[in-house]
Amino acid sequence: MTDYSLSAVYEIRNAMWKELTDAGIFDINNYYADGLPEAIIPIIPAQQIPELINLLPGQDFIVYHVEQKKTGIQWWVTQESIILDIVSNKTDRIMTITNFLTDLFRRYDLSAKTINADVDESSPFTYLYFNIELSNPIQMFTDEGGYMSGDFTVGYAYTRDIGNEYTGRFA
Repeated sequence: MTDYSLSAVYEIRNAMWKELTDAGIFDINNYYADGLPEAIIPIIPAQQIPELINLLPGQDFIVYHVEQKKTGIQWWVTQESIILDIVSNKTDRIMTITNFLTDLFRRYDLSAKTINADVDESSPFTYLYFNIELSNPIQMFTDEGGYMSGDFTVGYAYTRDIGNEYTGRFA
């Protein structure tokens, strides 16, 4: 039975977190909240902003959402964009994160090779390319008490395993 709860954006989020921590841009030790046994990965969907600010005041975080693009004639290739808002109360942190993400995702197929290496071997997704669609640091974040944000959008394409070559449905 196909697991439709699997999503490429979750894998990309986890790979991005691994790359950010491996490079020393984020320190996992800054993301343990009182009463929680595990660190919070500060790459979150938009609706979780107030909770994260309350649990980890003053810490940098990234808010994301995903946009699926039109399916082309090569229907087995899915194209999406992950839209990121890099949130911090320090402009230099936004620029550092933006520069790192630019370096990670600007290389098309080489970026895909990096992300493919970071995901679990059992993943049904194979990433074909990543590219920078937009980088627009630094914007005022007027509602959240002194925070600023940097807009960053990454385009990507991937395939997902299919179960039956005659139907083309996900495995």
